[in-house]
Amino acid sequence: MQRLIGDIDLASIGDPLDDLSTFYGCKSVAELRRAFREQVEVEVSAMLRLIGDADAFDVIELMRMRQFSPVPDPRIFMPGGSGIAVEIVACLLLARGQRKTGDVPREETRPHEAISELHDRAQRLARLALYLRMSESHLNPDPMAQIAAEYQASVLLIRNLQYDTIRDRHEAELFNHPVTASLMQTHLGYSYADVLQIRHAITEIGATRMTKHRDDSAEILMRHHGTPPADVPKADLQAFMDIMIPMMFLPADRASIAAGDVSDESGIAVDQVRRVLDSYSQFFDPSEAPSARVYAMLTGANPFLTTPLMSDGAGTYAATTNDVGLDSLRRIFEAALPTNSADVRRYDQKARQVVSERLALQHLETILGTAPSYAGLKYFAPANDSPATSLDANCTNLNAVAKQVEGDGLFVIDDVAICVEVKAKSIAAAARRGDVRRFTADVRATIGGASDQALRLQSLIETNGGIWLGDRTWLSLDHIQEVRSVVVLLDDVGPVGTALGDLQRVGVIPEVRPPWITSLHDLATIAEVSDSASEFLLYLRRRTDSDVTKHYRAEDELDLYMLFLDGELYIDPDPDEIRTLHPTVPPVKPHERRRHEAGAVGTLVGDQCGDLNAWMGRHLIEAHNNPPGKPHFNAPDGIHDLITHLVSSGARGALRTGADLLGLSGDTQLKLLRLMRDRAKVAGQSRQYRDAMLSFAGLWGHPTLFIAAAPAAVREAAQKRLETYMRAKKHQLKSDRAVGLLLDELANIQATIYMNDPPGDDPAVDALAAEMGLQPVGDATRPSPPPSARRTTKRLRGKKAKKRR
Repeated sequence: MQRLIGDIDLASIGDPLDDLSTFYGCKSVAELRRAFREQVEVEVSAMLRLIGDADAFDVIELMRMRQFSPVPDPRIFMPGGSGIAVEIVACLLLARGQRKTGDVPREETRPHEAISELHDRAQRLARLALYLRMSESHLNPDPMAQIAAEYQASVLLIRNLQYDTIRDRHEAELFNHPVTASLMQTHLGYSYADVLQIRHAITEIGATRMTKHRDDSAEILMRHHGTPPADVPKADLQAFMDIMIPMMFLPADRASIAAGDVSDESGIAVDQVRRVLDSYSQFFDPSEAPSARVYAMLTGANPFLTTPLMSDGAGTYAATTNDVGLDSLRRIFEAALPTNSADVRRYDQKARQVVSERLALQHLETILGTAPSYAGLKYFAPANDSPATSLDANCTNLNAVAKQVEGDGLFVIDDVAICVEVKAKSIAAAARRGDVRRFTADVRATIGGASDQALRLQSLIETNGGIWLGDRTWLSLDHIQEVRSVVVLLDDVGPVGTALGDLQRVGVIPEVRPPWITSLHDLATIAEVSDSASEFLLYLRRRTDSDVTKHYRAEDELDLYMLFLDGELYIDPDPDEIRTLHPTVPPVKPHERRRHEAGAVGTLVGDQCGDLNAWMGRHLIEAHNNPPGKPHFNAPDGIHDLITHLVSSGARGALRTGADLLGLSGDTQLKLLRLMRDRAKVAGQSRQYRDAMLSFAGLWGHPTLFIAAAPAAVREAAQKRLETYMRAKKHQLKSDRAVGLLLDELANIQATIYMNDPPGDDPAVDALAAEMGLQPVGDATRPSPPPSARRTTKRLRGKKAKKRR
């Protein structure tokens, strides 16, 4: 990586040179692991000495207080906070064999004094585990090894993967499905409703305890406000300490979860409560040494990902990182299903895939503002190595050259088609814990398989201008000028999905115009934020069909999306490529090549989700506490208004035109709006027709925009004149699409014209252009203003906070 955009938590980085020195000279995986294990033993021994005879539940809650914000406001975060640090400490505590060791009375232990050093040592082990994975990947000749290492690093370090509102909505759809509900009761012995009630009860119990501690301590402080400490009665001082000790120093009694209390709060029988909580719990077990247990967790499967509770075996529990079932309920349930059983197949085919496809299409419908044209689309695709061209509209023998297949969704909007494939298959546990071979198989089966299926449909539409439907009728799509593909995964794959360039390098997705890959959760989040279908189309273009595809990467798709909304997900296109694609543009200038080369470098996108976190967590913020606004695409209001008008008026080409307008630089957008006002003003003053033309040749075609203004009295003649000018100039520029806006004297749009016929030879139009005296194109002139670029006017952003912990 040569460039960093966004926030990086420097406190979590430590001293990279010192950490990496652990592995200097290691020439094999065995040597790397030996060096890492030595450091695990050193750090774990030191941490055990720090913990001493402390109650494990005291230590864990104190670690949680160090890592996580004490209030639910998503705008507040703890610097250097880390879920993995809590899990490392919990792991070694469980290996002690019991909750409290030694003879020192609990009241005399002082675990709060060790938390800072425990945090630092646990964080160092997490960093070393990360460097171990990266070092091992460099020794592995498998081209997927580095991608697998980055994925496993994200699994190791990232918690709270989903926004609560979206996760709850998706889980309700899946686990309330009759098939899933029945299987869950059979194989887990409890229902989704049980999980929700118990999770809610635990939250309520914790909140009630904390509120009582806060109110009781505040009452004592207010009663003695202004009183010198020496004059405060001893009984009140002791009462205050009795409150503060369980609140801040020995918090196990405040934070621990008793099955009986949960039963009373939820109304669920205590045996059922324990059944649920035990399925998410780990127990104290001295059979494995603490250092060995921590080493196994950091190099293999992390049990806290699915079982985040600690249990003393007597009905009392302590939380570590996630609450009951958060980010783990589906994995717990799927692991309980017998391998390769009829129940697995019934769940996958009747519930998981069906629900995932329905939700994906619903979210895309929200974004695009229209229902899918086809869901569960049955159509014919080439078989027996037949070329796509064999399935054109003139095909007379489908049986010989084709096979019937199914696509999950197809949206047709004006001259744009969006192909959708959904994969509900889960990434296997072996892949998550570091098995490169299994990881490769899963990625190729999910991302690779869905990509092939989406692009199969895309290729048929682009090649033949239509497809043969399952009922053997021809669906003509010859009006489609732009086709994009979307792959939606039920699982979050983190950096694997964002690193499209790496997936291209190893052959999982094609080198040219791959599909956009996203998780169902991230798609739902974008549906909550996106203001228009044009925004989304521009995002698809930028993410999958520009140098951003190759050079940008992030740990989360939403970081890239928020960077896009800010107008910064952009690399100047290769000007020589543009010149090759569009010979009518002027010759390339040296500064254009320099600008492209400066941007086309490896770019790591850090945290961009502060504003998004606040918006998605707005239900947690009290109304008087400056509630956040929804993030919006960074463009002038006039541009947003123009796009809204095009859509609401039903103008042809509104989708692509809106994406073209949003893709312009901030300066160009403002210039366009001024030009519209100026032309209208001049037309009003002169009482005559006035026009202007803008040209934007780029990677996604050569759109042109025509602006004309005329008094209302000559509107009909003005529209004909504009159409004639558009036809001639579009042909001369070899523009693939043109939009004309006819304005009145007040700059109100009176008519829109859209032309998207493919450029080609037409002597009659050549003669018309000559007759009109149109200026020459190509070497002799230069389109103005410049093509799309990143924003030059920055939107103020608040302090960014990580969504995950």
